[in-house]
Amino acid sequence: LEDAFNKVMAAGKKDLQKSKLYITFNGEEGLDYGGPSREFFFLLSRELFNPYYGLFEYSANDTYTVQISPMSAFVENYPDWFKFCGRVLGLALVHQYLLDVFFTRPFYKALLRSAVCLSDVEALDAEFHQSLLWVKDNDISTATLDLAFVVTEEVCGHVVDRELKTGGKNIPVTEKNKKEYLERMVKWRLERGVTSQTESLMR
Repeated sequence: LEDAFNKVMAAGKKDLQKSKLYITFNGEEGLDYGGPSREFFFLLSRELFNPYYGLFEYSANDTYTVQISPMSAFVENYPDWFKFCGRVLGLALVHQYLLDVFFTRPFYKALLRSAVCLSDVEALDAEFHQSLLWVKDNDISTATLDLAFVVTEEVCGHVVDRELKTGGKNIPVTEKNKKEYLERMVKWRLERGVTSQTESLMR
């Protein structure tokens, strides 16, 4: 993994965009007719996107789709590692090699810079998705929910309140403004703790 990181990160963009990619393994001499390259990307992706290394985590619903882990911010040199992830994904796409990894739908949407929606939350947190869905489908004017444009989250072991908009803690959620509330909640939940990592990956 370290060898691949050093080689790929040392290469310039023009070199990485070449139409031919040559991979050789130590102790295995010969021309690369595609087999070594396919094996390289398959094995590299199996290691790089493995939650064991802390950059990614399994989604809340299964143990085969992965997403960026908020805890990856504690991995040493994490911006460079996510930049490396982005290069690996780009190389596999350009050279049409399969990777041994499945990502969540919100991850793909982030790569495409596509708008997210409420249903995307389900892949990350089914219980949280259900609570937002209830707010969406019911008239909350008669319910005692005591909601405001603020969320409580844990940051580095400390519980903090984060406003979804300026002055959000003093703005109650009503039937009239709940659409905006849901949109901001979805954005917060999908980007929570991974904005910097996503930006590094897409450089």
